[in-house]
Amino acid sequence: MGYRFLRDESLGPYLADTLAPETRDGIEIEDLSYGPVALSHNLHERPPYDRLVLVASVRRGRAPGTIERYRWNGVLPDTTEIQARVGEAVTGVISLDNLLVVCGVLGGLPDDVRVVEVEPVEPEGWGDGFSAELEAKLPEIVEAVWTSTAP
Repeated sequence: MGYRFLRDESLGPYLADTLAPETRDGIEIEDLSYGPVALSHNLHERPPYDRLVLVASVRRGRAPGTIERYRWNGVLPDTTEIQARVGEAVTGVISLDNLLVVCGVLGGLPDDVRVVEVEPVEPEGWGDGFSAELEAKLPEIVEAVWTSTAP
């Protein structure tokens, strides 16, 4: 998930486009950048998934290019923070944190949600393509995505 044409912060949509032709063994790949409220509704209408792997470029102050994988623990913030995230989501803000909180509240997520986050290298800005550093990490990021799909 993420915005298109924001350089390093376009990682999620790029990987969705790139990996979709490689789907196998019941794996579906989709760009989830259409917003968490719609995603929650969409997930409620589908047969339940065993696992969901989310991929996004997220600024958290780590070393640029850092790849972090984890299983989301499902812990939600207090109601004030939830309301702020829902407000951002309905106004079109696309972020991993909004998706997890809003879908966590509205439901639809499977019990097993795994996340692959990458710290962007380039500062925010419009454009196509990635920084040289992130481009060099793409094979490692793709490997992190595929290994996150395994039980």
